[in-house]
Amino acid sequence: MSSKLFAMLALTCVLWLENTNARGTVHVKEDGAIAKVLKDYDKYAYPGTTEQPIVKVWHGLSLEKMDYVGNMSKMTIDVWFELKWNDPRLTWSGTPARIRLPMSVIWTPDVVLFAHPNTKPLFNPNVVASRNGDVVLLPDAKYETKNCTQKNDDVIECKFKFGSWTYGADEIDLQAISPGMKLETYTENTEYQIVGTSAVREARKYDCCPETYDDIVYTIQIKPR
Repeated sequence: MSSKLFAMLALTCVLWLENTNARGTVHVKEDGAIAKVLKDYDKYAYPGTTEQPIVKVWHGLSLEKMDYVGNMSKMTIDVWFELKWNDPRLTWSGTPARIRLPMSVIWTPDVVLFAHPNTKPLFNPNVVASRNGDVVLLPDAKYETKNCTQKNDDVIECKFKFGSWTYGADEIDLQAISPGMKLETYTENTEYQIVGTSAVREARKYDCCPETYDDIVYTIQIKPR
């Protein structure tokens, strides 16, 4: 082997070792924040505290697609649904401003569509947690309801009721993000047009339990084209 070739190989080995060592000492900027917030974190405990025993949870729907089957009085909707809340255990100082975490490792509100509580998101995205404890979850889902009635002037009204399955109003304060469904990303239905939407928060008592439960009823009004 020539001395020139040997020197080139030696230099290549040195550079490779330096790069390997450098990679071994790199600290990803999210490492410290994630390690801090997940240390001793109990995902089964809801984030109410002595000072703030009631957790405010914001719920919203962004409509992507709507289909109505008249002979079955059934409406299906494809949506992005949004949940926001604050978890004081997910706080840190410094950088980064936000981290992403799997839904499976933290507490998330058990807000469901009451008529079909087994409905699950089409995929399970990460939550985005900010360093002040604010958490945002934005999955997509398909929902169905047969709670549809015929109104005057050919208007059909369908309702979707969402609420926590296990937490009463003494633990979760459920609020609507907007006064109706968001329609910015909605793809028009060829047979029916949407003439109105609303989101109304209600408090109900059930025979099972002494406490009241919050729910949000989303209403979609449509009529034939």
